[in-house]
Amino acid sequence: MLDVRHITKAFGGTAVSDDVSFAVDRGRILAIVGPNGAGKSTLLRQVCGLITPDSGRILFEGRPLEDFGPDLYRHLSAVLEDSSLAYTFLKGWDNLYYQGALYGLNRRQTEERAALLLDALDLRRHMGKRVGDWSRGTQQKLALVVGLLARPQLMLLDEPTLGLDVVSKRDFMAVVRQCADEGMSVIITSHQSEVIDGMADDMLLLESGRVRWKGGSADFMRQFQRPGEALEDTLLRLFRQTEHDANETTEAD
Repeated sequence: MLDVRHITKAFGGTAVSDDVSFAVDRGRILAIVGPNGAGKSTLLRQVCGLITPDSGRILFEGRPLEDFGPDLYRHLSAVLEDSSLAYTFLKGWDNLYYQGALYGLNRRQTEERAALLLDALDLRRHMGKRVGDWSRGTQQKLALVVGLLARPQLMLLDEPTLGLDVVSKRDFMAVVRQCADEGMSVIITSHQSEVIDGMADDMLLLESGRVRWKGGSADFMRQFQRPGEALEDTLLRLFRQTEHDANETTEAD
């Protein structure tokens, strides 16, 4: 589905993606983990075509990403951190109708595609209200519905469950897992260990823009998790080691 080959991206002489390679198979959920500043969000923005790598290639279905042009977004959707796929001055339904029209869907088709998602995420009761009056978590759920309208082959989710309560987070994760089970590929970044533990088939550990580890999540647990240790504690230990190594390198320089 997606093949990232040796991409590098630097800002101001500092590499935020440093020879990064990985692949995502159809129907798999890949979790990208790493401490703040590891380059996770920048990597997602390169995968969805918002940032062009300085070198390397990104292939989608065997074709270079740049060959798709605007048609890429009929195959790929993204819900990025601190961004919204909804207009806050419009009501929920108006947002959906507008986004559906961009994909060539009429109102009836948009409603049909969104129906199960609206019910699964308990959104239907909010749809007649202006989105700017919704909570952040409710807006985030609408962003997922909008992102799924095109029935993408690949969905990118950057910290998608921030601001969601426990029930909403569970519902959100269930929808994403169901989409993956039906064949959609997913790349997700999250600092919430329960999200990763509950959904990820594969994991990619980023450290200062470089891939430290990649493979199946079960293999990750076997290699890094200590007996009786929660995933959150495993990740915290790895991230602290990363910061320690970086500080030692800086002091040596």
